[in-house]
Amino acid sequence: MDWKPFWKIVEEAYRPDPIDHFEALKERLDGLKWFEVIEFQARFDEMVAAANHIDLWGAAYLINGGCSDDGFRDFRVWLVGRGRHAYEAALRAPDTLADILDGDPVDGFGLDAAALRVYEAKTGMSDFYERLDREEKDAPPPPPEGADWDFEDETEMKKRFPKLCHLYLVPADEKDEIVEGD
Repeated sequence: MDWKPFWKIVEEAYRPDPIDHFEALKERLDGLKWFEVIEFQARFDEMVAAANHIDLWGAAYLINGGCSDDGFRDFRVWLVGRGRHAYEAALRAPDTLADILDGDPVDGFGLDAAALRVYEAKTGMSDFYERLDREEKDAPPPPPEGADWDFEDETEMKKRFPKLCHLYLVPADEKDEIVEGD
């Protein structure tokens, strides 16, 4: 599958609600032939892998209030699901994510399984991953690209992601007000 149809499917499927997003992506993929569904997944996986950068992980950590290895993969799935413009902008400068976020955490909600579900429904077969030829499916993910840094360092976070920090870092005095106001 070429990149243009890949991104068109992704962008047409986007919905703010994660469940609606998943269902809309399945609907778009349902219009493809079974082998195109596999090609779509291969492209999707390429984009998730290409976003394996330490600064994106730092942004995910800030946005979601922490971020494990699996959580970072889910974050990258979410990022691909937001479409080409948001994806490419975030790869260049993760702080641009503040332009599309509202202060809530994000989750890919299994978008990377939409193609699998559509393939199984179309073919009745369970050989999706074999056809995808995903050798690395059981291998641990490679370490992210970039120099490691401390995601717990608030000063460093503010330096790297000033706009995201404005959305996601609540000053201590405001946290006290939130707790007292509940």
